[in-house]
Amino acid sequence: MGRQDSSKGMQAHKPPRKSQAPMDMYRKQLGKKEFTGKSKKDSQVSKNKADAKKSALGIKDVILILTCGVALLAIVYMLLYFSIQYSTDDN
Repeated sequence: MGRQDSSKGMQAHKPPRKSQAPMDMYRKQLGKKEFTGKSKKDSQVSKNKADAKKSALGIKDVILILTCGVALLAIVYMLLYFSIQYSTDDN
């Protein structure tokens, strides 16, 4: 009859833990709370939503695209206008 926890004496020596910053500890706690009680499917859905939100176009991107489109149309219009103007002056 040996001690009940005699197997604990054979564990490998673990290096001492470095103290974590308060923000890291807070994030770790949030991560643990987020995934407790959720199934794998639910956590995958929430990850997909977050990824979709990250990859969505922002208002700045939309404004930039529209501005480039308007500028391109203005350049094409000016080229056509001047080409017609010069072709009618030759007559």
